[in-house]
Amino acid sequence: MEKSTADHSLVEIENLIEAFSPEFDSIESSGIKSFLSKLKHVVTNNNTLILKTIKDLIPLNFFVDDYQRGYKWLPQQVSELLNDIHEFSLGGEDFYCLQPVVVKHHNPESTGERGRWELIDGQQRMTTVYMILSYLDNDKYSIDYRTRKGSSEFLSNHLKHSIDSKDWDDFLEKYTNRDSHEASLDNVDNYHFYTAYKVIHNWFSNEKRFSSGSAKDRWLDKLLDHTKVIWYAAREGSESLDKQQSIDVFMRINSGKIPLTNAELIKALFLHAVTDNQSNELALLQQSEMSQQWDAIEHGLQDDEFWAFLNTSAKSINQSSRIEYLFNILSNKPNSSSKKDVSTQDKFYAFNFYNNKLRDSDNLRCAVLELWHEIKQSYYRLLEWYKDDELYHLTGFLITRGVYSVDKLWKLAENKKKSIFVLDLKEIISKELHKYFKSDDTNKPDKEGNQNKLDFSSIGYETKNRQKIISLLILLNISVHRNNKTRLSFKTYRELSWDIEHIHAQRSKPLNDKAEAASWYGDQLSIIKELGIPSEGVTKLKDALNKWNDVRNSDLSLSPDLHKEYLVVLADVVGEFKEEDENALDNLCLLPASVNRGIGNKIFPIKRQEVIKYEKGGAFIPGATKYVFSKYYSESVSQMHKWSSEDRTEYKKALIGCFKYYGAMEGLA
Repeated sequence: MEKSTADHSLVEIENLIEAFSPEFDSIESSGIKSFLSKLKHVVTNNNTLILKTIKDLIPLNFFVDDYQRGYKWLPQQVSELLNDIHEFSLGGEDFYCLQPVVVKHHNPESTGERGRWELIDGQQRMTTVYMILSYLDNDKYSIDYRTRKGSSEFLSNHLKHSIDSKDWDDFLEKYTNRDSHEASLDNVDNYHFYTAYKVIHNWFSNEKRFSSGSAKDRWLDKLLDHTKVIWYAAREGSESLDKQQSIDVFMRINSGKIPLTNAELIKALFLHAVTDNQSNELALLQQSEMSQQWDAIEHGLQDDEFWAFLNTSAKSINQSSRIEYLFNILSNKPNSSSKKDVSTQDKFYAFNFYNNKLRDSDNLRCAVLELWHEIKQSYYRLLEWYKDDELYHLTGFLITRGVYSVDKLWKLAENKKKSIFVLDLKEIISKELHKYFKSDDTNKPDKEGNQNKLDFSSIGYETKNRQKIISLLILLNISVHRNNKTRLSFKTYRELSWDIEHIHAQRSKPLNDKAEAASWYGDQLSIIKELGIPSEGVTKLKDALNKWNDVRNSDLSLSPDLHKEYLVVLADVVGEFKEEDENALDNLCLLPASVNRGIGNKIFPIKRQEVIKYEKGGAFIPGATKYVFSKYYSESVSQMHKWSSEDRTEYKKALIGCFKYYGAMEGLA
């Protein structure tokens, strides 16, 4: 029997038992009574994790116990639920999946009563759906609120005509007699019921949305037959159903207000399926082994360095149930956020994927073990990428920079030796680099007749190139780690906000007042004194600076010209570039934004001192940036006070050499 058929049968049996529970007590045969009692126990405790349509829930009775808070949904949340169901597009066996509903069955407390389901989690959604069904005059399940006296009274007897009141005070004035028991209608639960019901009324009254009665009928059909909940029946070790057990389950689910995740639901699905309704020794052993392996994978994914290596977004680094990442990959969950895409509307896409897989299997235990083996293998593959330094840097760059998704790399690696996979990864990065450096003049061939020319100057310091430049400089930093046999921390690079820093920037700006001029004068004296400038250069700088200083307080008309003269001498001593050269890639490096803001637009020797100071203070400075300011790439380090054209040439060679590691870069110059 297919799992879907079995699930449907369980729901039908459960609903029949609920409907005829009062009649069971009138049966005289103790044997039949015992049989019915056992059957009821099997049904209410065995369907631990199944999908139920809203229509399946209509015969049931629910209650919200007094340990829970009351109804609190705001108008926006009610509208979102209505809109989500409305925008869901039907097709084939598609359905809209609500959040899980966690319940626990309670037997009748006395003869003649039907059993009840305690809503441990899901009361907000279930109550809202109840009010929608009420508004559309459809049959509905019952909900008894024990949180506040009068809440159940309002839902049962006053909800429908509350929309006739212009506001809450008007309703209370019309329907509450303060000398009678109905004074209890004035409570916070009822106020939120009233507000939500008004939203439902206004939403369905939109003539553009519902131009005819048949449109509402189609919407109701979508709600009843194509909207499902993940029914999660809390199973206890004994038949004791005391309140403390419910409170414990409620607190676990709602601690931090985190709902049940796909991972929790899939785990329950798998552990239940591996026993296949059997309790023999082998089944229990396999269940225990799966549980231990599950925990080991979760523990492995809690390594933040591993997790950052797998993700493109810093926001996802603290995801609590990280094993869900594997399920999303293996289920081919779409990344699109388009509401026209049915699959992206399903918050429980991965759970439904695996539920359908198991539903269609002939041998449930074999099917779940095969699926679990696939999940384990997927984890070990990602772990191999992470543990191997070469694969780590290649795949990590492509993933974290958003060049290639994990699922695409996954398919690329299928049935390939590591050496072939490495070549494929390098080729992907090489193609990306060719796109970055593609010459604007592609129709004009180079000396060898190649029309696919590359041009080093085609990428520079402009806003549109920001992310490309960061990617290129990360590749340079990866090469530093690769050569040193260390690993770049994608976690560190993920957590920091990056700026693209000019290695040398000399921009003159007008000195607007005496205080600013005095401060600038002090800075220049420090430069001349502390930067190891040759004596000939020191003399030139002092002469030009003193010449400006002598007149700045006496003849303001001469001051700007003498200021410019000093800057010309300074540029000659410490280096100067044309503006277009200043913005070229070989004058750029990476710095954390906080460090860059502290340094500003200063000349090379000042920046060098500032970078050293920040690193000594605990700031993270990328390896390639430290290499630049220590002149590691330069042939000569005799002029530490100057970032010369020769230094830039050597730095450019290092950049191009780094890029050539991934493939031929002919013409890049």
